[in-house]
Amino acid sequence: MRTSGKLSISTAEAKSVVLSNHARSRLTVARNARISPPVAQPKPDDWTRWNDYGIGLLLQGDLKGAEAAFTNVTRIVPDNPDGWVNIGRARLIEGNLAGARQVLDRALSLSPNLARARYFYSRILRSEGDYDGALAHLSAVIRQYPKDRVVRNDAGRILFLQKKYAEAVKEFEVVLAIDPEDVQAHYNLMLCFNGLGKQDRALEHEKRYLRFKADEAAQSITGPYRATHPEDNNERQGIHEHLSSPPSRKGGA
Repeated sequence: MRTSGKLSISTAEAKSVVLSNHARSRLTVARNARISPPVAQPKPDDWTRWNDYGIGLLLQGDLKGAEAAFTNVTRIVPDNPDGWVNIGRARLIEGNLAGARQVLDRALSLSPNLARARYFYSRILRSEGDYDGALAHLSAVIRQYPKDRVVRNDAGRILFLQKKYAEAVKEFEVVLAIDPEDVQAHYNLMLCFNGLGKQDRALEHEKRYLRFKADEAAQSITGPYRATHPEDNNERQGIHEHLSSPPSRKGGA
């Protein structure tokens, strides 16, 4: 018992008064306690969003970010070859040929006739000097997409490097049948006809190449204008962002 003047209270009551007056409390926590945040489990359909995100990063030149996004695709759908192919694309641009071969091998094991995988694999072999192997993969792609001028141009270029000029000419002429203004085809035909000793044909494609190629002098001409007109310069970029939109019109467009 405690006695304070005329007031007598018990020890338990005294403790209660102290807690109520000062609102004190003590909480015991275990030492080195760690609280892990919940980990979101990806859904099967999430791979498309990661894939699109990775392609956007790839187009912007963020190769490491793109590879990380495509790696998430392979974790969500490991049996889908798209993620492996796109990792290969990023590594190929980076110059990591061994790494690109590794993931493209995985893609081809999942889908042996996948044209995308075969095309990028051909670029690895071409960089390594295996022209016959690269042409074998490109031929498989051409059988599926005979009007793909990018693949045809690559095949023609490899034939040119092998000094098979007549065969290369056939490939480039197919390209021009698809797109008569294809700059790469005209340039390589100029080289092929020079190799064949047909100077008149070479001169013909040289003129067309000079006509259709990008005007490099235009960059210096338009430079000062673009420097003072950022909105127009933004529109000129292949990948750009619109920070604002015009106000909506009331009563219809």
